[in-house]
Amino acid sequence: MEQATDPRLQQPSASMTPGGKERKGFHRGRVVGIALWVIGVVALVIVGMVIHAHPAPWPLEVNVTKTIQGPHPVSCVYSHVPHSQLDTDADFMNRFDDPIPSVAIPLGWMVVLALVRWFWQALALGVAVLSGSSVWGGLSLLVGRPRPLPAFGICVHRVINAFSFPSGHVTHDGVMYGFLLYLSFTRPVRTWRYRWILIPFQVLAVLYLLAIGYSRLRSGEHWFFDVLGGYLTAALWLFFLIFLYRWIAHLWAKYHQRRIAKSSV
Repeated sequence: MEQATDPRLQQPSASMTPGGKERKGFHRGRVVGIALWVIGVVALVIVGMVIHAHPAPWPLEVNVTKTIQGPHPVSCVYSHVPHSQLDTDADFMNRFDDPIPSVAIPLGWMVVLALVRWFWQALALGVAVLSGSSVWGGLSLLVGRPRPLPAFGICVHRVINAFSFPSGHVTHDGVMYGFLLYLSFTRPVRTWRYRWILIPFQVLAVLYLLAIGYSRLRSGEHWFFDVLGGYLTAALWLFFLIFLYRWIAHLWAKYHQRRIAKSSV
């Protein structure tokens, strides 16, 4: 019986990549990915320009927030109304991205990566989070959309002195946990004997990323398009960072191979 060959063990050739993938399909997928990324950037720019020209909330956004928040007094003074469990949970999640936790949590993940000797990955995570926050800051200043106000008939849990588009919480968490999810699917983890241990954490990360968008709307601290803009910004920046991460890793591997080849001569 003919034995199957592990693609990872195949030698690179004119038609195969070092990972065992067909070069034609690999390059086609890369072109499609780049095209989708460019389309996403164009969409983000157009949406940002439209919101900059029309900073007031659209009727759809007001209706979405009212539907998520449910019945409440109008106008709503959040400190004076009963809080449901969903309100308490939303407030709890939102505090994870307050200034101090937004720095402490990424540093904690960097320490975890360093403890398993993933020093390069820890550094990459720090760069990803820091650069993602810078991208969010630049976009929010350029768009300059005001935060939601109780005057629109919604409850605003906290008044935050920052612009609204895109959502900083969603952008920050999308980049951080998105990059951690990417690392959890890279080859060293896929070939780890106990990789199944990470499955619950991967599922929780995805659920958290979905929940943080809901919590921003539940708390009335962002409009619907702010949250969507946060997800789009995080996805675009995350894919750019992953591309850069893989490219640098490829260059480093080639440099290391050349050093080995020279030392063996």
